[in-house]
Amino acid sequence: MALQLNPALDLAYIDQAYGEDPVILYMIFDAFLSDSVPRWQTLQGALESGDLKESASIVHGLKPSFTMTGLTHVRPKVEVLEKAIKENESGEKLLEMYQRISTEIEELIPILESESERLKQL
Repeated sequence: MALQLNPALDLAYIDQAYGEDPVILYMIFDAFLSDSVPRWQTLQGALESGDLKESASIVHGLKPSFTMTGLTHVRPKVEVLEKAIKENESGEKLLEMYQRISTEIEELIPILESESERLKQL
């Protein structure tokens, strides 16, 4: 891939889905950062309040954004969380799963921010 993206991202997926188009990639990364990340953060409140219907809705709506952004390794974890929500797992277990995934996402956010900024310049 000529764009030389960070290897923490699924480069094979990104190349297959978007090719060498820095504009579309910038838009995808930027949308994830401005929309999906805040929505993911609202999930914590829904889980803490025990609103499983809202929690399931948030998670279900976010699943595609992980794949689209090249975070394909995160999506299966989000799917497991969604399944656990639908199966009425304990709030404690759901929050623990959420925190594990959040830690991983927080480590990836700076990568997406720097790639987004770099792609915007191309």
